[in-house]
Amino acid sequence: AEAHTVYTAAKTGTRPKHQTKDGSILTHPVVLCPDLPEREVLKQCLAWLQAHRVFCDRHDCGSGPGHARYGIKGAGDIIGVLSGVHFEVECKKGKGGRLSVDQQKRMRDVRAAGGVYEVVHGVPEMEYYFKGLV
Repeated sequence: AEAHTVYTAAKTGTRPKHQTKDGSILTHPVVLCPDLPEREVLKQCLAWLQAHRVFCDRHDCGSGPGHARYGIKGAGDIIGVLSGVHFEVECKKGKGGRLSVDQQKRMRDVRAAGGVYEVVHGVPEMEYYFKGLV
């Protein structure tokens, strides 16, 4: 119940009651998902979107030698456009993960601009969020 309250707070942009020392919040699936590592969740979600002919790409963010950085800080693992609406999907491992402060900010910003930003833990949750859109 506590994790649900914190996760709901992040999705609605309100202040969570409990969070970690680094400001990240715990996530959990809203529908039953298999317990898979994040890379497998990402791979399956990309395949699901492509099978439904949704325009999307894998987004990666990180740093290189020296102070070189690439990608959009806090952006979802998958970025795309569906029916003219920008969307981002942040993939987490099947049993749950942590949403960083940068990811929380990006979620609020994308939603405030009229886009969609969802945190998914597997294809069943992806289907839940995109039901009726694809």
